[in-house]
Amino acid sequence: MREDLEIYLKQISAIPLLTPEEEKELAWLIINENCPESKNHMIRANLRLVVSISKQFSRSGIPLLELINEGNIGLIRAVERFDPAYGNRFSTYATWWIKKTIKRKIMNGKQPMHIPAYMIQRMSNWRRTVRELEESLGRCPTRAELARAMKVPRSKLDLIQRTMAGIERSITTSGTKDQGQSHPLDSYPAPSSHNGVESQEEKRDDIKKVRSLLKGFDPITSDILRMRFGLDGQPPLTLKQIGKQLGLTRERVRQIEHQAIGRLKRGFKTVDSSLVHRYAKQAS
Repeated sequence: MREDLEIYLKQISAIPLLTPEEEKELAWLIINENCPESKNHMIRANLRLVVSISKQFSRSGIPLLELINEGNIGLIRAVERFDPAYGNRFSTYATWWIKKTIKRKIMNGKQPMHIPAYMIQRMSNWRRTVRELEESLGRCPTRAELARAMKVPRSKLDLIQRTMAGIERSITTSGTKDQGQSHPLDSYPAPSSHNGVESQEEKRDDIKKVRSLLKGFDPITSDILRMRFGLDGQPPLTLKQIGKQLGLTRERVRQIEHQAIGRLKRGFKTVDSSLVHRYAKQAS
């Protein structure tokens, strides 16, 4: 095992790091053209980042090579979701995903509690419902409002909370400490954890879904939405500015946008945003 690790570290140390400009160029090729060569290049150039982060969890009781393999899966996820339009360096964005997958590996390896699939779904529904209610109400929802929106009795809310608290205790008592992340189970943050990297990631994920759905639109509609919401890294344009560029009236642009947004809302209900680990073998 140690010999395999040394060979791996020697191999990845020979891969050049990327400049900020190279990162952006590769990221746009991944977003706009789904370029497999660019994905592979971005993954390989950041394998050393995974090793560096994995070493922070060396006292977890899990072999370093296993942590690296798990962190590489997080790196793949980050490469496939990174959007340079937000202005962040890739390493900042990828660090969150790498730590997330490594922590999940540690949790699965050390946690004796079995979590049924229905409870995982309820915890996920909790997070989503709290976010939606905060946006619509402009404040944190009450327990009654949350129970009504989730269509569950209040007693079920107590059970969900106890399960989430039990998971947190099992991680915090495992001896694994990670500076910069206050909640150990990143998959199911507390209801108040609405801002930060998790919220930014949800926005990036939504943009990626929109780009995928735009492939089914006609060119004019697709161009209008891209310019309206700044999906290609440019500042969003007004209806008047878009109309001037496309030779359309402001009202016609508004009509097309309105119809397209309706299609996008319906499309969001059917898009599967799960990761396809097609590069896991290459990364490990």
